[in-house]
Amino acid sequence: MKKIILIGLLSHFFLSIHAQHLVSFGQRDSVYSTILNENRPLWIYSPPVDTTWFVKPSYPVLYVLDGDFHFATLQTMIQQLGVINGNTALPQMIIVGIPNTGRNRTRDLTPTADSSDASAGGGEQFTAFLEKELVPYINKKYPVAPYSIIVGHSLGGLLVTNALLKHSHVFNAYVAIEPSLFWHNSQLLGEADSLLSQHFKGRKFFLAVSHTMKAALDTQQLKNNPDRGAIHTSAILQLGEKLKKYAGNDLKWSLKYYADDDHISVPLIAEYDALRFIFKENRFPTYLYFEKEGNTDSLKQLIIHHFQTLSQERGYPVRPSEQLFNQFAYGHLHDKHFDKAKMFFQLNIDYFPESFNTYDGMGDYWMELHHPAQAIIYWKKALSIRYTAEIKEKIEKAEQKP
Repeated sequence: MKKIILIGLLSHFFLSIHAQHLVSFGQRDSVYSTILNENRPLWIYSPPVDTTWFVKPSYPVLYVLDGDFHFATLQTMIQQLGVINGNTALPQMIIVGIPNTGRNRTRDLTPTADSSDASAGGGEQFTAFLEKELVPYINKKYPVAPYSIIVGHSLGGLLVTNALLKHSHVFNAYVAIEPSLFWHNSQLLGEADSLLSQHFKGRKFFLAVSHTMKAALDTQQLKNNPDRGAIHTSAILQLGEKLKKYAGNDLKWSLKYYADDDHISVPLIAEYDALRFIFKENRFPTYLYFEKEGNTDSLKQLIIHHFQTLSQERGYPVRPSEQLFNQFAYGHLHDKHFDKAKMFFQLNIDYFPESFNTYDGMGDYWMELHHPAQAIIYWKKALSIRYTAEIKEKIEKAEQKP
C-alpha cells in the first residue's frame, strides 16, 4: 500500500509530514442570509486529510468575528500549536472567519440600539443568523465535531458576551476580548446579574481585559474616572465581579488582565490564552510515542485515559488521528519495535473499526512477523470494508507461501 509510512528517522516525522500545510491559508466561501437579507462572505480553513486511506476526521469549529482581522493569526496559531512538530497544545480545528460587510460592523455587533449610531442594534438579528443559518451551513458542508467556539474583540466581544448570557445553547465556548460593555450605557452589564443566575453546564467563557486607560491609573481608580478608557475597562472588571457571585451556575470561566497591553495590542495573546484555557487538557507528551524503550502497556493506558478525558471534557467521543497513529505504527514496525507497532495498529482498530486501513495495517504487522495466516485474517477484514486490488494481491501472495 502506497501510504507515507516507512520513515528512517522518527525524529523528522512531524516536519516532513506537515510541512506542506504551512502554505495553506484557507479558502473563500459564502452563505446567503435571509435573516440579514444579504450574502455573507466567509473565510474557511479546514485541516487537510487523505481520505483515500483514512476515515474523514471531525474537528471543533472556531467562529471568528471580524474575521478579516483575526483569521490569519488564528490559523497560524493553530498550525503551530496543533500540527507543527507534533505539537498537541491545541487540537486541529476548522476556522470560520466572518468578515464584516460594507459599513455594517456596528449594526451586526451591537445587541441594542444607541443614539450615538443610527445603524446600531442589529446584534440579536446577527446572532440569529449565526445560529439558524451559518452554523447549520458549516455543519452540513464541513467535517465538524459537535463542539464550537466563538471569538470576538471589542464590539465583537460585546456580541460574544451577549450570546453567552442570552444564547448559551449556540456555542460551547465563548471568548470576549476587551468587550465594549459600556455600550448603550452599559445596558448588558446591568442585565448580567439576572442572566448569570441561569445554568451554563458544559459552557466555557474567557474574558480578556487590558490596560486601555491612562497609564497613571490603576484598577482601583477606575470607577470615579470619566475617561472613556477607564469606563470601558471598569465595565469589563465589573462583569468579572459579577461572574464571581454566581459560582453555582456551572459556567467555567477565566478572566485575565493584561497590564502590558491595550485594546489594540491584546487580541493575539488573549486568543492564545483563551484557546489554551478552553483546551487545557489537549496537550499530550508526544515524545512518548517515539520512545524505543518504555513500558508499552503503560503508554497504551496513558493514551486511552487521555482521550477518555478529552471526550468527557467536550461531551462527545474524541479520537486520535488515524493517520498519525498509522505513521507511528509503521515507523515502529520499520525499526522493529514490534510491541509498540502492534499497540498503535491495535489502537487504530479500536478507535476506527469502520476503517479498512486499520485492518490492512495489522495485516502488514503480522506479515512482517512471518505469520501469513494471521495477516490474511486482517486483510480479508479490510477487503470486507473496502475492496482494493492491492490488498487482494497481498492475500493471494500470502496464500501461496508454504
